[in-house]
Formats: sequence, structure tokens, C-alpha cells
Amino acid sequence: MSSNPDFDRWYAARKTRIVLSPTHRLETFGNTLVNYHLISELDDCPGKVRIREGRLEAHRPLVLTPDFSDITTEGLGDDAREYLRFLKENERNLRILRYGYHLKSDNYSEQVVTDSVAVVTERVKTAVRGSNDGFAAVLQGVDDPWDVALVELWLHEVRRSAGKNIRELDMNGQLFNED
Repeated sequence: MSSNPDFDRWYAARKTRIVLSPTHRLETFGNTLVNYHLISELDDCPGKVRIREGRLEAHRPLVLTPDFSDITTEGLGDDAREYLRFLKENERNLRILRYGYHLKSDNYSEQVVTDSVAVVTERVKTAVRGSNDGFAAVLQGVDDPWDVALVELWLHEVRRSAGKNIRELDMNGQLFNED
């Protein structure tokens, strides 16, 4: 780690590689448990690889609707006020999905093995594929701060799942309902 935590976090995020994504997308109408396997070489210990396993709970996406009724337009021109009026008239058509997640420590484990990162990654990837766990992921990342990789996994899964979630919410009448 450097003396700059912001750089360390940025570096960890950029070094995260999702080797195997879950085959299933995040659930639309319930929480999803993603079983992660994070592989990282120990800092200053070439040939020593840490395997962290745990669960990432992605919460059910919530549909958020904007509320334009309390917005004031002090100091704004006519165009901005007119656009805001248009948004107020059409706010029922504006929806945003909000995803949350929770790191579960009740199923967390780690082990250190002696081998190359490539060999360990391939071994873990093969084992995860063989488990037929549709919500399992394999990642490579840095050893510290390692948990940044979990945020990257969560963002990746939100991006992958949002389209399906939106379609399912719309088909179920929960996206653009009149309530």
C-alpha cells in the first residue's frame, strides 16, 4: 500500500478482474446472494496466493420516482423553469432503480496457498464451474485493499442485471404503474 489511500482504492479498482461472472443475473423481486472467490497474490510474497470466499448480498432493486413538487427555480431562467414544468408533468414516466448490497461475514473464509496466481485462478474457476452455482463469481485483485474488488463485482452485476430487472418490473406493472 502507498501512503495515499485514494490512490490505493483507485489502483485496487483498476486491478480487479472478473474472471468468471455468475451465470444468473441479480434477482428482480428478492435479494440475491453472490458467492465470491477472490484471488490475490500476497504483497511482497511472490508465489503466495490468498483465496478469499464469502457472500455478497445484493438487495432487491427499488423503484425510485423523482419528486419535482418542492423544487424552486430562484435564479433560473425561463428555459430552466419551462423544462422543470415539463418534468413535473411527466414525472410518472421517470423511474430510477436503486440497488443496495451487504457484505455477509457469516460465510467468509480465506486461505493462503503456494502457487502462481494463474494456476490458483484456473483451479478455483474449474471448481466453481463444477459446483453449478449460478450465483458464484471468481475475481482476481490486489491483496490490500481487497474489498474494493467486491464493490467492483457489485457494480458489474448491477450493470449486467439492470436491463432484465427493468423488463421484469415493467411486465409485472411495478415500474410505470399509476400509484
